[in-house]
Amino acid sequence: MRRLAHLAGGTTALLACIRAVSAQPQPDPAPAPASEPAPAVAPPLAQIRDDQQLAEALSAITQDPAIPVDDPASRPRAQALMTEGVKQLQARAYDQALANFLEAYATFPSPKILLNIASTLRDMGRLADAANTYQRYLLDPATGVERIAEVKELLLKLDEQLTILTVRVFPRGSDVSIDGGPFLAVGSSLQTRVRPGLHLVRVRKGEESTELTVNGFEGENKEVTAALKIAEPTPAADPKVVVTGPKTGTTGTTGTTTASNPAPAPPPPERVDAWLTTGTQYGSDGSGRVRQVRAGFGGPVVSAYVPAFAIAEEPDVAPADPDRLTITSGLLAVARIDGQLRGAAGGIGLAISRGRFELDVMVLRSEHTGGYLGGRFRMFTGFLRPYVAVGMPGFVYEQMGATSEDAAETKLAIGVRGAAGVELVVNGHLSVQADLGYEHFFGVDDTPFEADVFVPTVGVIGRL
Repeated sequence: MRRLAHLAGGTTALLACIRAVSAQPQPDPAPAPASEPAPAVAPPLAQIRDDQQLAEALSAITQDPAIPVDDPASRPRAQALMTEGVKQLQARAYDQALANFLEAYATFPSPKILLNIASTLRDMGRLADAANTYQRYLLDPATGVERIAEVKELLLKLDEQLTILTVRVFPRGSDVSIDGGPFLAVGSSLQTRVRPGLHLVRVRKGEESTELTVNGFEGENKEVTAALKIAEPTPAADPKVVVTGPKTGTTGTTGTTTASNPAPAPPPPERVDAWLTTGTQYGSDGSGRVRQVRAGFGGPVVSAYVPAFAIAEEPDVAPADPDRLTITSGLLAVARIDGQLRGAAGGIGLAISRGRFELDVMVLRSEHTGGYLGGRFRMFTGFLRPYVAVGMPGFVYEQMGATSEDAAETKLAIGVRGAAGVELVVNGHLSVQADLGYEHFFGVDDTPFEADVFVPTVGVIGRL
């Protein structure tokens, strides 16, 4: 009992000490350091609708002093290419937008342009190509730290849907092609991301070659080895070649000179991270930063271009595609709408272009059959093409005789037309147009036609 009382007394004293200490005033805790606000992430370029804001965002990319350029004109040219690419992206002309972005990157190799290329590829559903572009962004030594974490997170999400394919080759220096793409020289291995499914890998070295089929799954890291049987090389000849002949000089004597074979090409890198080289959707040799977009699988190259008026203030900057300034001929389809909304007529024909001038020849059809012959002149040749047009519409109609016994006569109502409108380029081969026109027909008294009529038109043009 005494021991229990002693323990109870010690516990009571300990509790009293704790209360005394807790009753003393405690110093206020040091205020936590205010967290620095996270830097605002710039919105995607395609979401910027204000032209001034877009120009400032693109200028920040192309005027980056950390990216060295040999030609000062490459900076404004890259900005013009990007500006047009963003407009094409807003119009959902993905092939044309991608072609412009790739040309801008080839002109001015800023890793920030790679982000626009990657996001465009994602919108097009080319997830493997987008992932490889994000990987190229992360590997670029000029990449800043501000978006590294964001891009890594995007890449991890894409990798969950893709196969990371590593091809190891033997002997060293073999060439590798995937799904019919260009052959790349590889030191020991090539790595790239591909869509899940079957893929054809071809490897060659000299005259020897082999191919193998690879089946990849979502989220899989797939490694394959391609080995070639190479015959033993024959002993190399002496690289020194002795050439006997007259020796030039002031003495006129003869002698011998010694020549050497050219230096061998540098070996390929040990590991190659392939970028936009899988398949036939891109036209390039797979090296460097130059890539071209092909329409479909192995189709024609979609050329990048800049509207003529977009580079008017930069006389030293040439358009990305000078041929783009020449409007090509094609097929024309229009709908002629009655100004009083009483009906419409359809037309189809040819648009024959010669520079900024164009000749339009169409067959028209409503309740009457007719035709149209006219011309137009465009003030600009880029994305936005305002134009003025003049022409001569005509319709065939039947006019009944004065009496029931008189036969009906086939007549032609001919008029003149003046119009002003605009053509918008959707991509390299398709554009849409709309104009407001006024027409006057001659000698149409007592006919189904009015002498004066307001006729707007809308149409599409498919160009070569």
